[in-house]
Amino acid sequence: MNGEKSIRLLIIDDDEDDLYLINDALSEVTETRYHSTTVKSALAAMAKLAAESFDVIISDYRLDHGTGIEFIKNVRLTGIDTPFILLTGLAGHLIDRAALEAGASDFLPKASLTGEILDRSIRYAMAHADRQRLLTAVLKATTSGVAVVNSAGELTLWNSRFSEFSETVFGDDRARLNRFADLVRRNIARDITVGDSTVEVHCTALPDGGNVLALHDVTARVTELRDRSLSEQRIRRIAMHDTLTGLPNRAAFNERLSSSLLAAAAEGGRLAILSLDFDRFKEVNDLFGHAAGDELLKRASERLLPLLRDNEYAARLGGDEFVLIQESPDEDSAIDLAKRVAASLSQSVEWQGRLIEAGVSIGISYFPDHGDKQDEILGNADLAMYRAKSGMGQSFCLFDASMDESIRDRRKIALDLRNAIHNNELMLHFQPQYGAARRDLVGFEVLLRWHCPTRGNVPPAEFILVAEENGMIKEIDEWVLRRACGIAAKWPLPAKIAVNISARAVCYPGIVDTIRSILIDTGLAPDRLELEVTETALVNDMNRALHILRQIKSCGISIAMDDFGTGYSSLSLLNSFPFDRIKIDRSFIHAVASNARAESIFRAVAGLGSALGVPMLVEGVETQEQLDFVRALGCDEIQGYFCGRPMSEADVRRLLVTQHMRPLGSPVDWVKSIDLDRDAVPALRESTG
Repeated sequence: MNGEKSIRLLIIDDDEDDLYLINDALSEVTETRYHSTTVKSALAAMAKLAAESFDVIISDYRLDHGTGIEFIKNVRLTGIDTPFILLTGLAGHLIDRAALEAGASDFLPKASLTGEILDRSIRYAMAHADRQRLLTAVLKATTSGVAVVNSAGELTLWNSRFSEFSETVFGDDRARLNRFADLVRRNIARDITVGDSTVEVHCTALPDGGNVLALHDVTARVTELRDRSLSEQRIRRIAMHDTLTGLPNRAAFNERLSSSLLAAAAEGGRLAILSLDFDRFKEVNDLFGHAAGDELLKRASERLLPLLRDNEYAARLGGDEFVLIQESPDEDSAIDLAKRVAASLSQSVEWQGRLIEAGVSIGISYFPDHGDKQDEILGNADLAMYRAKSGMGQSFCLFDASMDESIRDRRKIALDLRNAIHNNELMLHFQPQYGAARRDLVGFEVLLRWHCPTRGNVPPAEFILVAEENGMIKEIDEWVLRRACGIAAKWPLPAKIAVNISARAVCYPGIVDTIRSILIDTGLAPDRLELEVTETALVNDMNRALHILRQIKSCGISIAMDDFGTGYSSLSLLNSFPFDRIKIDRSFIHAVASNARAESIFRAVAGLGSALGVPMLVEGVETQEQLDFVRALGCDEIQGYFCGRPMSEADVRRLLVTQHMRPLGSPVDWVKSIDLDRDAVPALRESTG
C-alpha cells in the first residue's frame, strides 16, 4: 500500500454525524489509501471543484439549496465528469433511478454503509468513469453520427454529429433527437437525405434488444457516381486505380502485363517484372498503427512515380505489394531500376515526429527467359523477392531455376508430415501459465512439436502452413486435442490446459461433436479445457464461427482470444462473443521497454480487459521488469520464459507432483527444482512457445 497513489475524495454533507459515519467507514479500509476533503454546502463544493481535481465526489442527497441530484446536474453542466456517489437516509427506486439518470455512478443508503460497501462503490465509480470517458472520446472523435436506442425504443446515448443531423432535419424542435432516431430506424434499408447531404444508415442489434444506429455522410461518393458530367474515362480510372496510393491496381496491372507480353512475343522482345514489398511492414502497423502504414504506402507511391521512365510501369497489387514492368530491358537496365527503387523507398519516413524505417526487397524475372505465361513469370519474380528477403545481404535478387527447389522442398515437407502423423513423430510440450499477482500455477498451454528424423526440429510456423495448404490440418487438430486431453486427464492435479485450434478448424462441420467425443473418451472434465482461437480464425465467416464457439462454450469449455492485438482487434468482436480470457500477444510486452507508444497501447488493452471484466493473460514475459509492469497494470495471468519454458509430458508430471507434495512457492523455484532433461528434448531450448 505504501507505493499506491491516494484516491482523492470530495465529501459534501452538513451533518457532523453523517460525516463521522462516512469517515468511520473509510477508516475500516486498509488496502486502499483515501485522502478526504470535506465541505458542508453545494456552493463550497463548486468552489473546491473549480480549484482542485478529485477522483470521486460523495454527496448527501439533501443539500443546503436543493438536492444532490440537482447538484450533480449543475456539475455536469460545467463539463466536470468526476464520478458521483450519492448517500441518503431515504430509500426508493424512484430516487435511485433519478440519481443514475442524472449521472451518479452509485446510490447508497446510509443505514447500510460499511467500509467494504463504500470502498467497492468508490472503485466501481472510478472504473465506470474511465469507461465512460473512453466511450465519450470515441464518440467525439468519429465523423459519423452514432446513437444508441434501448429495447423500448428510447434514445439513451448519442454524439454531437447525430445531434447535428437531427437539427438539420427538424430544426430547433425540442423532440428532434427522438424524431430523428425514429426516422433513421424506419429507413434502415436505404440511404436518407439530410439537408444537402446523403447519409448511409447502419443498424447493429445489441444483446439487450436495443440497437446502435450509425450514420455515415456519403455525399461526396454518391455525387461522384451520379454526376452526369463524369466521362467514361473518369469512371474507368476510378475502377482501375488504387484509392490509397493513386497507382494502377491489380486489375489494371493484369491488363497491362497481358498486352505487354503479347507485344513482346510478337516482336521477339523481352520484359522484366520486378516484384517488391516492405521488409517490416507488419512491424510498422503493430508499433505505429495502420495509419502510419498507410502513410508509408502513400509516400512510396510518391517516390516511385518520378523514378519511372517511358518504358516502365508500376502498380500496387494490395497490402504492401507493388510490381513493376520494364519493357525491352537489356542486361543492366532491370538491375538499375531495382537499385533506383530500393534507394528511394528505403529512405525513412517521418510520422508524427518519429522516423519509420522499412527497407524493401525486390525480385526480378524476365520474359521469356523465366517463363512465357503471365502467372509463371510473376510467380518467379515473387520467388526471387522472397529469396532477397531471406537475408542475402542485398535488397534485390534475380530469379534462377534453383529457386524451384524451394517449391519441391515444400512438397517434400508435406509428404514427411503425412508420414509423421502416422509414425508418431509429433509430440506435445506444455508451457506453464501463472497468476500474475499470487504467482500460482493456473494451467498449461499445449504446444505442438515435430522432430523429423531427417530434418530435425521443424518450426510449427513452417509445417502448420504446409498442413493447411495440403488439407492435413483437420487430422492434426484432432490428434493434438485428443492427445492433450488424454495426458491431462491422468495428471495428479486438475490443472487446466489451453489448446490452440486452427483458423480452419473453427468452421469444420461436426467440430462440436468431435470435441464432445474426445472429452468423453479421455475422461477430461470440460472445465479443464480451454480452446484458443485467433481473430483471423473468425473474420472469414464470422457468424458461423461465433455460432460454433457458442455451442462449444455451452459444453462447459472455455474460449480464449489468442494473439490479441495482432489481427483485426475489433471491439465489436469482443462485444459479439463472451470470451473467457484474452491473451495479449508477446510483441506488446517486448516492445514496451523501448517504445512509449507500445506502452500506451499495452495500458489501453489491459484497461479494456479490466473494463470488460475478462481475465487478461500476457504472453512472452521474460524478465522481472516485464513481470512487475504486468502486475502493476492488474493483468491476471502470465506466460513466458521468466516463469517457465515449454516442457515435456514427464516434466509436467514431476512439476504437478511437486505441487501436490509441498506449499506453493515461486514459479521460478518450481521449475528450477525439476531436473529437466533438456538434451533429450532439444526443442525446449529452441522453442519460444
